Amino acid sequence: MTWEIGFVLLLLLTTFIAMVWEKWSVDVVALGAVGLLIAFKILTPNDAFEVFSNEAVITVACMFVLSAGLEFTGAIDAISDRLERFGFKSDVSLLLVTLPLVGTISAFVNNTPVVVVFMPVIISLAARNNIAPSRLLMPLSFAAIFGGTCTLIGTSTNILVSSAAVSQHQAPLGMFELTKLGVILGVVGLVYMLTLGRKLLPRRETLSSILQSTESRQYFTEAVVAARSPLVGRKIAETPLASMRNSRILDVTRAGEIITSPLNEIALTQGDRLRITSVLSGVMELKDQHGLQFQSDDNLGLETLGMQKARVMESVIGPNSELIGKTIRQVNFRQRFGILILAVHRQGKNLRENFEDVHLDFGDTILMEGTESAIEKLRADRNFLLLAAATTKPRRRRRRWLAMALVAAVVVCAVVKVLPISALALIAAVLMVMTGCVSVDDAYKSISWKVVMLIIGTLAMGLALERTNGASLIAHELIRGLGKLGPVAVVSAIFALTSLLTTFLSNNAVAVLLTPIVVNAANELGVDPRPFIVAVAFGASASFATPVGYQTNTLVYGAGGYRFSDFVRVGLPLNILFWLLATWLIPFFWPL
Repeated sequence: MTWEIGFVLLLLLTTFIAMVWEKWSVDVVALGAVGLLIAFKILTPNDAFEVFSNEAVITVACMFVLSAGLEFTGAIDAISDRLERFGFKSDVSLLLVTLPLVGTISAFVNNTPVVVVFMPVIISLAARNNIAPSRLLMPLSFAAIFGGTCTLIGTSTNILVSSAAVSQHQAPLGMFELTKLGVILGVVGLVYMLTLGRKLLPRRETLSSILQSTESRQYFTEAVVAARSPLVGRKIAETPLASMRNSRILDVTRAGEIITSPLNEIALTQGDRLRITSVLSGVMELKDQHGLQFQSDDNLGLETLGMQKARVMESVIGPNSELIGKTIRQVNFRQRFGILILAVHRQGKNLRENFEDVHLDFGDTILMEGTESAIEKLRADRNFLLLAAATTKPRRRRRRWLAMALVAAVVVCAVVKVLPISALALIAAVLMVMTGCVSVDDAYKSISWKVVMLIIGTLAMGLALERTNGASLIAHELIRGLGKLGPVAVVSAIFALTSLLTTFLSNNAVAVLLTPIVVNAANELGVDPRPFIVAVAFGASASFATPVGYQTNTLVYGAGGYRFSDFVRVGLPLNILFWLLATWLIPFFWPL
C-alpha cells in the first residue's frame, strides 16, 4: 500500500466519522476533504475542479428546479386536493389510496417535495377522520422512497450511481432499467405497510389532531415574569405554576445566572426567565397564565392582532431552510415574519439551552402564534412546512399542464435517447423559468446547494480512490473475504453494506463512493458489474430503520411525533425483507 492510498483511506474514514458526528455540516466536511486532497497533491486543482462540471451535479440541480415547477404550479396539489373528496373511514382505506399514488408520483418527481406537499393534506385528512397522523406519515415517507427507486430520475441517488458507473467505463442506467425490480420491491413494501408494518405503527397525537391533546410531544420553551405580574414576590410553590400538570420548570435564570436554590423556594422577581418542558396542552396553559411572557422584549414588531383571531400552528423546519443553524434570537421571528415562537420540539434531544439561543435544525418542530394573515404568508416561504392544509392555491396554477408536459418530455426524450439526461434536464429547467412556471429566485432557492456541494465533495473523493488505486485495493479485500462464496453472496453483501452505511450517512455520498469499488470488485471476479451497480442503487435508497438516513424520514419524524425506536421497529424488518428480495432478484434480472 502506497502512502497515497493510505492517506485517501484515512481521509475517507475521517470524513465518514465527521459526517456521523455532525459537528460540521456534511457539505463543509466533504469540501474540506477536497481541499486536503489538493493540498497533499493527491489530486491536481484541475482534477478536483473537474467534478464541478460532472453531469450528475448538473442533472441533480436541474431536477430540483423541475420539481419546484411542479410544486409552484400546483401540479401535485391538484392530485392531493382530490384526495380530500374521498370519504375515508379508516387508516387502511386512506393508505390504500394514498401510498400507490405517492409512489407513482415519486417515480418522476424528487420525493422530498412530494412528501412536503402531501404531509399537510394527510394530517388534515387524519384530523377530519379522527386518525392519529403517526399511523400515516411513516408509510407516506416509505412510499415516496419506494417510488423513487423505480426510475432513473426518481431519486438523485440513481442519477449519481449512473454517472459514477459511466466514469468507470460502464453504460449509464436507462430511464426504466430499474423499474422491474423497483415495482416488485414497491409492491412488497406497500403490502408490508398495510399488514404487519401497520400493526407496528404507533398511535400518537399531534397539534394537528387536537390542540387539547395531553398525550403529545415534549416541547422546550421559556417564559419571562412580566412587569407588575401577580407572580412577583411569590415563591413558585405558592403560584399556579406549581400545580401545572403538563409542564415542568427546569430552572430559573436571573440576571444571566441560574438560581441554585430549590425551585419551589425561589421567590420570583420581574425579568426572571423560567425554562420549561411541556406537552402542547401545557404550552397553551402557560400562554394563558397571567403575568408571563414568552419573550422578554415585546416591542419587536409583532403584527397587532386587533380584531383578528390569533392562530397557533405547528411547523417543521424544511430541508432547504435558510434558518438551519441559526438561533431563534438571530432569526428574530417577530420582526421578520410577524409571528411569536412559543416552543420548540426536537426528537431524541433534550433542549436545555437558553430558548432564544436554540440552534434550529432540519426536522425541528416549532409552535408558533400569529394572525391568520401572518400564518398564511408563511405558506409561500420555503423555510417552513406548515402542518395544515393550505387555504390558498398556488399562484402559478394556470401553467400546471405546461410544467407537467416539460417533465413528461424529459422522460420520453430520455427513453428514446434524444439527448443525455443531463442535457434534457438542463433544457427543461431553463424552459420552466422562461415560461413562468417558476421564477428565477424560486428556481435558485429550490436547489439544495447543501446536497450539490456534498455530491461535488464525494465525487472528488471517489476520483481520488480511483487515481490512487484505493478502490481496487478495497475491492480486492472484499473479494478475498467473500469471493469464495460466489458472486451472488457479493451482491448480497454490497446491498447490505450500502443500506447499512445509508443508515448513518447521506445516501448520495455512499452511492458515489461505493460504485467505483463494486465495479472493481466485479472486474476482479470476472463477472458483469451491472448487478453490483444495481445493488448499490437500491441499497442506497433502502433506508427505513432510522429517521436520519433519508430526508423524507426526517421530515415526518417530528411531524408524526415518532420516536427513534418507532423507525427501528417498523423499518428494520422492511430493510431485511428488501435485502433478501434483492439478493434473489438482482441476479435474476441482471445475470452475473
